[in-house]
Amino acid sequence: MYWTVVQAQPMNERRALWHLRRQGFETYAPREKITRIARGKKLHTSRWLFPRYIFVWVVEQWHALFNTFGIARVLMTGEHPARLPEGWVDDMRKREHNGLIELKKARFAVGQRVQISSGLFAGARGLYQGMTSRQREIVLVEAMGCRVEVAPGLLR
Repeated sequence: MYWTVVQAQPMNERRALWHLRRQGFETYAPREKITRIARGKKLHTSRWLFPRYIFVWVVEQWHALFNTFGIARVLMTGEHPARLPEGWVDDMRKREHNGLIELKKARFAVGQRVQISSGLFAGARGLYQGMTSRQREIVLVEAMGCRVEVAPGLLR
């Protein structure tokens, strides 16, 4: 028994989830909480944390995944579905609040001067541009005039 990953057809996550559950598979497709401004009002909504990817608990029979409506492909390792690290889905579920995952807030203000502390661009200075939906911090590096995405925690 293990968790594996399937890729849904474009814009068919709900359809794939419905058909997987109908076949008796336990599924997990985390959603993230997002806040946006529309017509001057703050709206709270959600979106898929990993668009098109659904995590499926495999007990014995996994071949049915290939013929499930809404599924584009099953991520494979050789002749078997790829296995997620043990406890990965449980860790994701622990981060949920009211069924939604709240991602970390940015530590810096947009336009604030920052320095990259390690990695390929260690020591480079630039202007903080924000955070992507995939938790990468964006910096406009002054010396090169280019935009760089770095892992969280690499800025000071």
